[in-house]
Amino acid sequence: MRRILSAAFKYKIISGLFVLLLATMLFSCENDMSTVIKLSSKDSIPDIAITNINVKQTEMGRLNYELTAPRMVSFQKLEAYTEFPNGLRIVFYDSIMQPKSEITANYGISWDNKRTMEARGNVVVRNFQKHEQLNTESITYDQNFKKVSTNDFIKITQPDKITLGKGMESDELFDNWVIKDVSTTILVDDDK
Repeated sequence: MRRILSAAFKYKIISGLFVLLLATMLFSCENDMSTVIKLSSKDSIPDIAITNINVKQTEMGRLNYELTAPRMVSFQKLEAYTEFPNGLRIVFYDSIMQPKSEITANYGISWDNKRTMEARGNVVVRNFQKHEQLNTESITYDQNFKKVSTNDFIKITQPDKITLGKGMESDELFDNWVIKDVSTTILVDDDK
């Protein structure tokens, strides 16, 4: 009988130590549990990842635009979006397929449901036909209204002047733009 009690007693002690060890391991994690869940969730893994992307969009056989980027990642969830974490370049073409305008940036994100795209970091927009260039830190394109806008500092360079200001709205091809708050206009003399 004594042997049976001592075996049962040892079993209880070993079981108790096991439970205590397991509890210690579970509650001694250095990371916050919400952080662990967030990092291991499916949302942090892109559904699509492409390197050296080159996309050409055509309509009725005519090239509308060409997008190139070193890397593209796409997340197809409730609020689907596509990111260009290493920058992007988009060239828009006119009706005879000549480059009309171009946008480059260090980072880009496109929200599918909202139909908006944002470019950030050293954003440069060029209108080749008018020889105009916009420099800013961020710009938003709204496909629904076919408008481009920013609230950041801007510099617009034209053949005869340079305009500095804050905030701007334009059509999608940078043909017609309005600066919200002009701070300086510098006239350029081409003769010198």
